[in-house]
Amino acid sequence: MNKNKTRPLKIVLSVCFVVFVLALAGFLYFAYVFLPEKVAESIVAKSKTRLPINWTPQDEGIPYQNVSFTTSDGVTLSGWYIAAPKARKPLGTIILSHGVFKNRGQVLSRAVFLVKSGYQVLLFDHRGEGMSGPSPVTGGVLESEDYLAAVAYLKTKHHLNKPVVFLGFSLGAISALRATPPCPEVDAVIADSPLPNVKSYVSRRGMGGQLANLPGFFDCCLKDYDQLTGLSLKASDLDLVPVVRHFDEKPILYITGEADDLARSSEVRALFNETQTHHRSLVYIPEAGHEQTYSLYPAVYEQAVKTFLNEVRENFPEPKEEELLKHFKKVPDAVKPKGVLDKIKAITQHSL
Repeated sequence: MNKNKTRPLKIVLSVCFVVFVLALAGFLYFAYVFLPEKVAESIVAKSKTRLPINWTPQDEGIPYQNVSFTTSDGVTLSGWYIAAPKARKPLGTIILSHGVFKNRGQVLSRAVFLVKSGYQVLLFDHRGEGMSGPSPVTGGVLESEDYLAAVAYLKTKHHLNKPVVFLGFSLGAISALRATPPCPEVDAVIADSPLPNVKSYVSRRGMGGQLANLPGFFDCCLKDYDQLTGLSLKASDLDLVPVVRHFDEKPILYITGEADDLARSSEVRALFNETQTHHRSLVYIPEAGHEQTYSLYPAVYEQAVKTFLNEVRENFPEPKEEELLKHFKKVPDAVKPKGVLDKIKAITQHSL
């Protein structure tokens, strides 16, 4: 009689176990097979959609040249060369690039203020973007070659006035950081909103969501992406920390938006802490999201960049916080966000 009573219970437990196993198998299939394929396919599809360039230096009344140059692996890049104002010798050379799935138009406003400040600027479309030749997105691994090609192009045209500074935003910042150690010509780097690891893009902008944090999920995405693109990327290839740990003492300025939900300021700060160089600075832009570091408070951004560039040109004299604050006071009160003076002070406190 007891056996008859326990039999239905065993059946229920068996059914529950089977349902659990099937649910677990379904979840694992979804998380490690179906979704990684979709993540990879979505990135490939998005990279094939080119945004038009609707804004040129001419719209700002600035003369420029359309230029093109070829990378070491045969990709033709398109860009604009903007000379410094004719009345003076260039204060230096800025090589400038944009974020993922964008084009040079995204950073044109930065180029305009740099040219007006006396620098010559070469801004270009990364491979696979804008008007440049086709290439899969690689999170800065191959895109770093674009910066090296830009340097080689300027050298052949005798336009490589010192100091030479890489300035990149988002993917451009990642690429600039990766291009710096193997490039003896570059004197400094400005990294605006770099992602320390591209894995965060999959979870915060891609289809991965929170599942991107599962062990092995990102590796599955890369495996599928490699199959679609013919690449052979590994997760370790996309980690910036080993790159900045071997920075060969090149000066660097990090810029981060405090409200950035993609390249979070805490992560940029951690990357800053890992950077091995005697001259490093970190600027926080209050309230700024990922694409707002320049647009939200341009006068603050410009002053921070110009101060850093002046220090590069002067070979970094002893830090003088009062001098930095004096420059900042020139910024109109209307564009000073609350708490910026505290953030400006933090720059020299965190420099080595």
